[in-house]
Amino acid sequence: MAVDATVTEAAIPSRHLARDAILRALTVSSPRLTDAQRRMVEISLALVSNEEMTALNGQYRQRQQPTNCLSFPQDPLPPVFRRDLLGDIVIAPLVVAKEAAEQGKPLLHHYRHLLIHSTLHLLGFDHIEEQEALVMEQLETRLLAEMGVADPYLNHIHE
Repeated sequence: MAVDATVTEAAIPSRHLARDAILRALTVSSPRLTDAQRRMVEISLALVSNEEMTALNGQYRQRQQPTNCLSFPQDPLPPVFRRDLLGDIVIAPLVVAKEAAEQGKPLLHHYRHLLIHSTLHLLGFDHIEEQEALVMEQLETRLLAEMGVADPYLNHIHE
Protein backbone atom coordinates (compact mmCIF):
# COMPACT_ATOMS: atom_id res chain seq x y z
CA MET A 1 0.00 0.00 0.00
CA ALA A 2 1.57 3.26 -1.15
CA VAL A 3 0.57 6.54 0.49
CA ASP A 4 1.14 9.94 -1.10
CA ALA A 5 2.90 12.19 1.45
CA THR A 6 0.22 14.88 1.03
CA VAL A 7 -2.55 12.63 2.42
CA THR A 8 -1.06 12.11 5.87
CA GLU A 9 -3.55 14.58 7.37
CA ALA A 10 -6.48 12.41 6.29
CA ALA A 11 -7.58 9.33 8.16
CA ILE A 12 -6.45 6.34 6.16
CA PRO A 13 -7.33 2.69 6.62
CA SER A 14 -4.90 0.33 8.27
CA ARG A 15 -3.21 -2.33 6.16
CA HIS A 16 -5.28 -4.90 8.04
CA LEU A 17 -8.59 -3.19 7.18
CA ALA A 18 -7.62 -2.76 3.53
CA ARG A 19 -6.39 -6.34 3.21
CA ASP A 20 -9.49 -7.74 4.94
CA ALA A 21 -11.89 -5.88 2.61
CA ILE A 22 -9.93 -6.83 -0.51
CA LEU A 23 -9.67 -10.49 0.53
CA ARG A 24 -13.41 -10.54 1.23
CA ALA A 25 -14.11 -9.35 -2.32
CA LEU A 26 -11.71 -11.92 -3.76
CA THR A 27 -13.98 -14.72 -2.47
CA VAL A 28 -16.51 -13.87 -5.20
CA SER A 29 -16.63 -15.93 -8.39
CA SER A 30 -15.23 -13.68 -11.06
CA PRO A 31 -16.40 -13.05 -14.62
CA ARG A 32 -12.77 -12.30 -15.39
CA LEU A 33 -11.08 -15.35 -13.85
CA THR A 34 -12.45 -18.88 -13.99
CA ASP A 35 -11.96 -21.10 -10.96
CA ALA A 36 -9.26 -22.94 -12.92
CA GLN A 37 -7.40 -19.64 -13.40
CA ARG A 38 -7.54 -18.71 -9.72
CA ARG A 39 -4.12 -18.54 -8.14
CA MET A 40 -2.24 -16.05 -6.05
CA VAL A 41 -3.19 -12.56 -7.09
CA GLU A 42 -1.55 -9.22 -6.56
CA ILE A 43 -3.31 -5.88 -6.25
CA SER A 44 -1.60 -2.52 -5.92
CA LEU A 45 -3.29 0.01 -3.61
CA ALA A 46 -2.29 3.68 -3.69
CA LEU A 47 -3.66 6.48 -1.51
CA VAL A 48 -3.21 9.77 -3.34
CA SER A 49 -3.86 13.49 -3.01
CA ASN A 50 -6.90 15.16 -4.52
CA GLU A 51 -4.62 16.75 -7.10
CA GLU A 52 -3.25 13.41 -8.26
CA MET A 53 -6.74 11.88 -8.31
CA THR A 54 -8.03 14.82 -10.39
CA ALA A 55 -5.23 14.21 -12.91
CA LEU A 56 -6.01 10.47 -13.10
CA ASN A 57 -9.77 11.07 -13.32
CA GLY A 58 -9.20 13.61 -16.09
CA GLN A 59 -6.87 11.33 -18.03
CA TYR A 60 -8.93 8.14 -17.79
CA ARG A 61 -12.53 9.35 -17.35
CA GLN A 62 -12.38 12.89 -18.80
CA ARG A 63 -13.67 14.33 -15.51
CA GLN A 64 -11.66 17.24 -14.12
CA GLN A 65 -12.38 16.63 -10.45
CA PRO A 66 -11.22 14.21 -7.79
CA THR A 67 -13.20 11.02 -7.23
CA ASN A 68 -13.17 8.64 -4.29
CA CYS A 69 -11.59 5.66 -6.07
CA LEU A 70 -10.46 4.36 -9.43
CA SER A 71 -9.69 0.79 -10.50
CA PHE A 72 -7.29 -0.17 -13.26
CA PRO A 73 -7.63 -3.86 -14.20
CA GLN A 74 -4.63 -5.53 -15.81
CA ASP A 75 -4.76 -8.23 -18.46
CA PRO A 76 -4.39 -11.72 -16.93
CA LEU A 77 -0.90 -13.17 -17.14
CA PRO A 78 -0.21 -16.47 -18.93
CA PRO A 79 -0.60 -19.57 -16.71
CA VAL A 80 3.18 -20.05 -16.46
CA PHE A 81 3.24 -17.27 -13.84
CA ARG A 82 2.54 -18.24 -10.23
CA ARG A 83 0.55 -15.11 -9.52
CA ASP A 84 -1.66 -12.75 -11.43
CA LEU A 85 -1.55 -8.96 -11.21
CA LEU A 86 -5.26 -8.12 -11.10
CA GLY A 87 -4.62 -4.40 -11.23
CA ASP A 88 -4.38 -1.17 -9.32
CA ILE A 89 -6.74 0.56 -6.91
CA VAL A 90 -6.28 4.28 -6.31
CA ILE A 91 -8.11 6.03 -3.46
CA ALA A 92 -8.26 9.72 -2.52
CA PRO A 93 -8.55 9.76 1.31
CA LEU A 94 -9.65 13.40 1.50
CA VAL A 95 -12.58 12.67 -0.84
CA VAL A 96 -13.46 9.51 1.11
CA ALA A 97 -13.42 11.39 4.43
CA LYS A 98 -15.59 14.18 3.01
CA GLU A 99 -18.12 11.72 1.56
CA ALA A 100 -18.32 9.70 4.78
CA ALA A 101 -19.02 12.86 6.77
CA GLU A 102 -21.62 14.12 4.27
CA GLN A 103 -23.35 10.73 4.15
CA GLY A 104 -23.24 10.18 7.91
CA LYS A 105 -21.25 6.96 7.55
CA PRO A 106 -18.38 5.75 9.69
CA LEU A 107 -15.19 6.48 7.76
CA LEU A 108 -13.83 2.94 8.01
CA HIS A 109 -17.12 1.51 6.75
CA HIS A 110 -16.89 3.77 3.71
CA TYR A 111 -13.33 2.59 3.09
CA ARG A 112 -14.45 -1.04 3.30
CA HIS A 113 -17.16 -0.35 0.74
CA LEU A 114 -14.82 1.39 -1.69
CA LEU A 115 -12.15 -1.30 -1.36
CA ILE A 116 -14.70 -4.05 -2.05
CA HIS A 117 -16.22 -2.03 -4.90
CA SER A 118 -12.80 -1.43 -6.49
CA THR A 119 -11.73 -5.06 -6.12
CA LEU A 120 -14.96 -6.22 -7.77
CA HIS A 121 -14.07 -3.98 -10.72
CA LEU A 122 -10.68 -5.69 -10.92
CA LEU A 123 -12.50 -9.04 -10.95
CA GLY A 124 -14.51 -7.96 -13.99
CA PHE A 125 -17.69 -6.55 -12.49
CA ASP A 126 -19.12 -3.24 -13.66
CA HIS A 127 -22.17 -1.03 -13.13
CA ILE A 128 -22.67 0.61 -16.51
CA GLU A 129 -25.80 -1.39 -17.36
CA GLU A 130 -28.66 -1.51 -14.84
CA GLN A 131 -28.53 -5.32 -14.46
CA GLU A 132 -24.75 -5.22 -13.92
CA ALA A 133 -25.21 -2.52 -11.29
CA LEU A 134 -27.78 -4.62 -9.43
CA VAL A 135 -25.47 -7.63 -9.36
CA MET A 136 -22.53 -5.55 -8.17
CA GLU A 137 -24.56 -3.74 -5.50
CA GLN A 138 -25.95 -7.04 -4.17
CA LEU A 139 -22.45 -8.48 -3.93
CA GLU A 140 -21.15 -5.39 -2.16
CA THR A 141 -24.07 -5.33 0.25
CA ARG A 142 -23.65 -9.04 1.11
CA LEU A 143 -19.89 -8.79 1.60
CA LEU A 144 -20.22 -5.68 3.73
CA ALA A 145 -22.97 -7.26 5.85
CA GLU A 146 -20.57 -10.15 6.55
CA MET A 147 -18.21 -7.50 7.94
CA GLY A 148 -20.92 -5.81 10.03
CA VAL A 149 -21.30 -2.83 7.69
CA ALA A 150 -24.75 -1.44 6.84
CA ASP A 151 -26.04 -1.38 3.26
CA PRO A 152 -24.18 1.56 1.69
CA TYR A 153 -26.97 2.08 -0.83
CA LEU A 154 -29.49 2.98 1.86
CA ASN A 155 -29.44 6.47 3.25
CA HIS A 156 -28.49 5.55 6.80
CA ILE A 157 -27.48 8.40 9.04
CA HIS A 158 -25.27 7.30 11.93
CA GLU A 159 -25.29 9.52 14.97
